[in-house]
Amino acid sequence: MTPKISVLLPAFNAQAYLRESIESILAQTFEDFELLIINDGSTDQSLEIMSSFDDPRIRIINQANAGLPVSLNRAIKQAQGTYLARQDADDISLPNRLAEQVKYLDANPNCALLGSWADIILENSPTDRYLRHPHLNGDIQIKLFFFNCFVHSSVMMRKSALDQCGLYPEEKEKFPPEDYDLWLRIAKDFEVANLTQTLLLYRELPNSISRAKLEIMQERARLMSLNAIKEVLNPPFDEDNIRTLIRAMTNEPFTASQAIQATHLSMLEQIRDSKLAHFPQSTQSIQKGFDDCQALLTRAYQKLFAQRFAKFLPFGIIPLLKKIKNICLR
Repeated sequence: MTPKISVLLPAFNAQAYLRESIESILAQTFEDFELLIINDGSTDQSLEIMSSFDDPRIRIINQANAGLPVSLNRAIKQAQGTYLARQDADDISLPNRLAEQVKYLDANPNCALLGSWADIILENSPTDRYLRHPHLNGDIQIKLFFFNCFVHSSVMMRKSALDQCGLYPEEKEKFPPEDYDLWLRIAKDFEVANLTQTLLLYRELPNSISRAKLEIMQERARLMSLNAIKEVLNPPFDEDNIRTLIRAMTNEPFTASQAIQATHLSMLEQIRDSKLAHFPQSTQSIQKGFDDCQALLTRAYQKLFAQRFAKFLPFGIIPLLKKIKNICLR
C-alpha cells in the first residue's frame, strides 16, 4: 500500500544522535509513512544504528558520500508518498508533527511547502531560544526574498510540486544553503506556510555546517536573493542597487546615498505588487510582509545616517540609540 508520507532522513557520521532522531519519527501519532534513511557513506556506527531497527516502514539507501542535496534528490526519486517530510539526523520531531502537517496540507491543497516552529536545544540541553518564522503565505512570500523563512528539518512538501519546481540544487556553489534555493522556486508558483506550533526540536551543534560555513552561506543566500528579485522587477534595476537593498534588509553593512532609499522602496513596492497579482487571496498578509520590510528598510537607513554623524560626536551614538530603544520598550 502506498504511504501518505515519505520521511527523508539523510545521515553522514551521525551516530551521536541518530537513534533518537529515528525514534522520534517511529513514535509519530500519524503512522502512514515510510522512512527513507540515506546512509551517505558514513564511516562511524551510523549504518549499524539504522539497521538495528525492526520496522517495515524503514528503507535504508546506502551510497558513497555524495553530500546532502544529492542524497535528498536520490531519496525523493525513490519516495512513494504524496507528501515529503524532512528530518535531520540530529533533530527530534515531536509526536504530533506529521499529523498536524498532514491535516493542514489536506485542508489547503494550494499549499506546497509547510514548515513549523521549533525550539532550540544545545547538544543535549534545552535552551530558552526558539525559531519562530512568519506563518502566513503572503507574509512569507515577501520576506522570503531576503530571509530563509523555514526550518529545513521541519518542512513537509507536496511531491507533485517538485515536478514543476525541480529538486534540490546539486551545484557546489549552492550548497549550503540548498534549501533556500528550493523554497524560492516553490514560492513562485505555490502557497507556502508555517504552522504556529512547536513541532520540532532543532539541535544546535558547535561543528555544524551552518556555523562552520556561515559567511559562505550568507554570501550564497544574497546571490539567490538577487536572482529572485531580478525576476520580479520591471523595468530592471541596477544590480548594485539590488545588492545594497539586500544588505540593508539583512542588517549587513552597506553604503548608499539618502536618495537611493526611494529606489529601494520602489523595489519593495514592485515585489509586493508582483505577489499581489499572483496571490490575490493573500492580500492582507502580503501587505503585512511589505509593511514589515519597509520598516526594516527605514531602520537600516536611520542607522546609516546616524553612523555618518557619529565621528563628529564625543560619544558613541549607536550604543546610545540602542539604550534609548530598550528604555522605550520597557
